[in-house]
Amino acid sequence: MRCKKLPGFSLIELTLVLIVIGILAGAIFKGSELLTSAKIRATLNEIHRLRTAAMLYHETYGQWPGNDDQAQNRFGESVQNGQGNGIIAPREAAQFWVHLGKAGYLSEETPPSSKLGGKFMVEGKQDIHQNVLILAGEDKAGLLTPKQAAALKAAAEDGNPSTGQIQVTEGEGTQAGKCVRHGVFNLETKTPACILVVTLN
Repeated sequence: MRCKKLPGFSLIELTLVLIVIGILAGAIFKGSELLTSAKIRATLNEIHRLRTAAMLYHETYGQWPGNDDQAQNRFGESVQNGQGNGIIAPREAAQFWVHLGKAGYLSEETPPSSKLGGKFMVEGKQDIHQNVLILAGEDKAGLLTPKQAAALKAAAEDGNPSTGQIQVTEGEGTQAGKCVRHGVFNLETKTPACILVVTLN
């Protein structure tokens, strides 16, 4: 009884298939990196837009949006006045966006989201007399992985998470050191742990 030869792949054919699979996998990985890079650039542009709007409002009216105690005189009774003390209180945070919208510096009157997800919020820090924008997940939870936060920080200013106009820290409920450990990004963490804090003044 003669053995019947079964058709099969040659070594060259198998090599070509593996090469094609490798090229496709590389393209998908590179495409994912490019998409993340584009989202980071878009988020930086959004930070610049929001910060510029707040600064223009302050330069024009001499007060911070939300905290403006003359807002009703400027924009009508549909808005609420702030305290006018230079620090945006929690109850004034929603009016921050309303004041900017009424003044024509933003097209929206609600907190915007970013291409990386999450939402922008504003907060006044009484102890250091400073107002900041925060980009975080819901309830200030971590939004970015340390790798994403490091890439954004490097594209914006430098690689130091705790210096400059844009600073990076752990989100609420995130274990200390998951985002930043010993002054550097903890790239061992692969899950969202970081939030952005952007100084306005």
